[in-house]
Amino acid sequence: MKHSQNEIERPEVTQRIIELLDKQNEKGLKKYGITIDQVSDMSYDWRLMALEEATDLIQYLQKEVIRLERLLNPI
Repeated sequence: MKHSQNEIERPEVTQRIIELLDKQNEKGLKKYGITIDQVSDMSYDWRLMALEEATDLIQYLQKEVIRLERLLNPI
């Protein structure tokens, strides 16, 4: 991948994370009509929201572990 002198050549993992962030930001803008930067700091309990998201993450990861176990060890 060629870049101009001002661009940073990013590892693929980093590039995918940036793309995912962009996608999530677009999704949020469509849903709420504003960006997260425009939301009032007092609009949400940000710690609680983060805990709820982390809880979802744990469930998604465990579901993926179960899926891979089934794939690797079919009954």
